[in-house]
Amino acid sequence: MSLLSINKIYKIIEMAELIYGKRGSERTNKPETFIDKLSYYLEDFNITGRYSVSVLQEYIDELSEEEKAEVIALMWLGRIPSGQVPEDFTNLIKQVVELIPRNYATSYIIEKSLLAKYLRDGLQKLDIWSSASS
Repeated sequence: MSLLSINKIYKIIEMAELIYGKRGSERTNKPETFIDKLSYYLEDFNITGRYSVSVLQEYIDELSEEEKAEVIALMWLGRIPSGQVPEDFTNLIKQVVELIPRNYATSYIIEKSLLAKYLRDGLQKLDIWSSASS
């Protein structure tokens, strides 16, 4: 990673875990009732005290286009099954630039409920993740 600092990645992981939980959102596995939807809506506006998705969105928006491409490439790397040989990280960044529209990059990143897991796994595949930070 040439532009994206490891501290920024750790910050994204920290925010994503506060929003979606340690391993992703529990919401995806349960049928949602009206009360659930209302509760999640209120959470997103920070009324219940949980971290808001809008805070993560603002943080990601502040990243440069190149940094966003690196975040997405790291997510993609983290999604590759353990048994498979991971792609070259530089090649993944090029694919992101070609496939993900610039104006959609922030939304693409924040809509992933497993964002923290993907980034953590991507860092592990690059031998960057430190167990002290988990």
